Amino acid sequence: MDRIDELLLDWYTWSQGYNPGTDYQAFDSTTAQFRSSRQWMEFDDLDAEVEWALKKATGRVLEPLIQKLDLRARVAVNAMMRNFESGAQVWSSVRLGDGFSLQEEYDRAKAILCPMMVAAGLLEKSACKELV
Repeated sequence: MDRIDELLLDWYTWSQGYNPGTDYQAFDSTTAQFRSSRQWMEFDDLDAEVEWALKKATGRVLEPLIQKLDLRARVAVNAMMRNFESGAQVWSSVRLGDGFSLQEEYDRAKAILCPMMVAAGLLEKSACKELV
């Protein structure tokens, strides 16, 4: 797993996060600036909060880049992220069509995304040399 895979997995985790919809305002205007103290949190809880904030920031940057990909590339990225998350190569998609390999389409998507990730400041330029 290279750095591009790690960033895409962070995006995938963030994009799959549970975000409940509510039929009412999420906060009261009189308490909008209230923040609970974190002084009694355990280190593991703080670590999880920081990890989620990093995934959220990465996800927000990567989402528009992934939306620019064609359908086959987006399908390949999503299927590969499911495979990475599960730890096995069990996910595929019929939407790729006959004659298209999941790995080949994923590699093509990475080659398209790499320069965009460099431009967004997520990667070093040298990361793209390995894909060519």
